[in-house]
Amino acid sequence: MFSVSEKISFIESIFGKGSLSTNGKNFSVRCPICAPTDLNKKKLAIRVTDDAHHCWTCGWKSYTLAPLIKRFSTQSALALYRDKFKPEKRVSDKEEKGPPPITLPEDFLLIGDKQDSKDPDVRAAWNYLLSRGVTERDAWFYKIGISKLDQRWKRRVIFPSFDEDGLLNFFVARNVDTWDRRPKWDNPDANKFEIVFNGLNINWSKEVIICEGLFDALKCGENSIPLLGSDFSTNSLLFSQIIMNGTPVILALDGDMWESKTPRLAKLLRQFDVQVSVVDTRDMPDPGSVSKRHFKEALDRAISPDWGSLFFDRLDFCTRTKLKI
Repeated sequence: MFSVSEKISFIESIFGKGSLSTNGKNFSVRCPICAPTDLNKKKLAIRVTDDAHHCWTCGWKSYTLAPLIKRFSTQSALALYRDKFKPEKRVSDKEEKGPPPITLPEDFLLIGDKQDSKDPDVRAAWNYLLSRGVTERDAWFYKIGISKLDQRWKRRVIFPSFDEDGLLNFFVARNVDTWDRRPKWDNPDANKFEIVFNGLNINWSKEVIICEGLFDALKCGENSIPLLGSDFSTNSLLFSQIIMNGTPVILALDGDMWESKTPRLAKLLRQFDVQVSVVDTRDMPDPGSVSKRHFKEALDRAISPDWGSLFFDRLDFCTRTKLKI
């Protein structure tokens, strides 16, 4: 265990002299991202308890110092941070304010336990999962469930997410009916950037597959992480975990992202020396729409980005859509 003074000394060895706030919670240093010419301009505020930080000038923020150490210091400094100074547990803004924790519906039932039920709601949920290529093993592995009493969650399949300590941190529910029920996807109010969906299942020492949606993740394999959208930011917990663990990444975004977000995210990761490969998804709307075998064949052909080719793909894309580069 380390003392606060030891932690501050380490931070100053990376970022230079800083100043501690009067309440002792934040330590401010010069931001290496915007790199102000005035060396006394200390706008990068680091929360000492868990290293969450934010620059008041350029807007950079992240949940650990690992990305900045990786980019602006040495591998030995990153190793020292990982082994000695990394916080035991991140304290989220929500935890500080003390809101009620996320909870599943009171009558949440694992559908793997009820797949033989003759109940019409259960049958509708199970048939929907089968139509999306979900197997019985998937249902158990991802702990997919249903609720029969709560009107908000009724006739939806519920995908819970658990953090690395096995605690529920989020869940997503999908409508199973063919009629246009809105919203199609629903979830409790939470900041998706503050979680790694089902981080409990992730082996950070192996390459992880990053995809967009939950059904994509089911087809991509058990070491895959859905973004629950197509946004991926340096201020996300997922980004910090990748940098912290030196995890190789395979990008498997939807086919319509091949010429736009896929190269942008690949470039972002490469800027932090992350080993990146991309799956060519142009022959599929998204990984969730094809069989696991089809995706595995595409995964086996994953390539490291050729920046020349990606540039010309992007140039062609911008020309065809009349976008400005």
